Amino acid sequence: MHDSAFISGLRRRPLLCLAFCWAAGIVMGKNLSLPALAWAAAGVLFLLAWGILVPLRRGTGMALALATLCLGASLYTFQASPPARGQARYLPPGGVLLAGYALDPPTYNEDNWHVNFQVTGLRQGGEWWTATPRIYLAGTGAAPEPGSYAQVLGTVRTEEEPGNPYGFGWRSTLEANGQQYRVSAVKVTAAPDKAPTPRLYALRALLSERLHATMPGAYGPLFAQLLDSIILGIHGAPLPPQLVDSFRRAGTIHLLVVSGGQVAMLAGALLWPLWLLRRRRGRTDYPRLQIALLLLSLPVLGLYVMLADTGPSVDRAILMVLLITFSLFLAFSPLARLRSFRPDSLTLLAAAALVLLVIRPAQLFSPSAQLSFAAVAGLCIVTPVLMRLLHRLPGALGLYLAATLGAQAFTYPVLAWYFGSLPILGPLTNMVAVPLVALLMPLGILTLLLAVICPPAAIALNWVNIPLLQLLCFTSASAAQLSWASATCYVNNPWTIVLYFIILGGVLYMLNHWANLLTPKWQVPAGNEPLLW
Repeated sequence: MHDSAFISGLRRRPLLCLAFCWAAGIVMGKNLSLPALAWAAAGVLFLLAWGILVPLRRGTGMALALATLCLGASLYTFQASPPARGQARYLPPGGVLLAGYALDPPTYNEDNWHVNFQVTGLRQGGEWWTATPRIYLAGTGAAPEPGSYAQVLGTVRTEEEPGNPYGFGWRSTLEANGQQYRVSAVKVTAAPDKAPTPRLYALRALLSERLHATMPGAYGPLFAQLLDSIILGIHGAPLPPQLVDSFRRAGTIHLLVVSGGQVAMLAGALLWPLWLLRRRRGRTDYPRLQIALLLLSLPVLGLYVMLADTGPSVDRAILMVLLITFSLFLAFSPLARLRSFRPDSLTLLAAAALVLLVIRPAQLFSPSAQLSFAAVAGLCIVTPVLMRLLHRLPGALGLYLAATLGAQAFTYPVLAWYFGSLPILGPLTNMVAVPLVALLMPLGILTLLLAVICPPAAIALNWVNIPLLQLLCFTSASAAQLSWASATCYVNNPWTIVLYFIILGGVLYMLNHWANLLTPKWQVPAGNEPLLW
């Protein structure tokens, strides 16, 4: 690419270009065995070259890109370096006796349980030594519960073993979650000492207990667990494996865990009055009601994120909300009218990616992070093109169809790479399931609050939640019963994914060109343009 073209690309969307360079540097640091100091020195040299070349206007963009690559590789190499013997986070391979506490509630599946575990001590040679690694602990039988210390007799497992039948390795899983080791527990013994309860676990447990108590007894605990899972996450309410499998085959499993979708739905419910307010073009001061709504929504979202299950998708979503809030502040200002400021969704997504990858570079290799960013990228790139073709559909049908197709188009390669399964009916089932969950989110949170303040009102509101939950289960179960609801498709060649995106780009280009040709025939009245936020 010519240097002037590269510089113009940086000027148009500099954060997007820097995010790509930073991510490419993380990939280089993972695959090239160079120490962190070597990458850092190279990055500093390229930064110096950039500073020297700026007055000359020659090679400045390329020097900045190379510096970003090297610094991204340096930070990843530094954080991913394995602990050396003698460090506090080092565990010897083989059998170990550990002391520590669970960082979150254990998650159960058909075979065993697993939990994020903070180690505080290691027994060696008859004495206890300080050890501080964060480990992935799995086992059968009794599991460590948050709030108390436990002793664990187990075995340190290798990171090179595949994590699933398709070759997804444990090393990427551990790196993405900030864990140093994977340990198989043989025996867990609870200790009487009280341990820290992170993430407001005690308050969350109380809320879950109150929510379950307000569900009508005639329906059993299933609907309470399902509502709890939709609102706060699956860790607080383990669901039956058959139900989880039906949601997975139907392509709606993302609705049972707290993800960016739930944060976006809650933010939309809090900020919906913004769409009802018309801004007068001649105003020069800040719209006070809009600013008040934005400011009041942030602490509510912050408290929700602290109580709910966290992960890369939730972090990405809350960062996007903060960046959108900041961009709306700028858009309301007089400076925006002078500079024609418009929030750019891809720039906001790139800014969120940069923040996450700077804090924890290994998140780049996390399937949940890749699915989250791929889905939002599909909404930003594919959905607007499809909306130009589907805007004549009645109501919001065109928006729902374009949004689900756009998100699925970018997430299919990730699903095929890691899980070898593609939900064929995902776009159709999500058109029904997502609006249901969008209704259940505000209703469920209101039910949760009423369960603490006024339980009879929460019981009455649950009679509204139950039909929505029944329809959600019926939709997923009906789709899962079809033999072709999901297809097995495993991709282990990255060039196949590259070819897929090239073909997808060509299809989008032709669809956009076709829409341009038909624009005179598809005139949309002013003020009725489709909106996607």
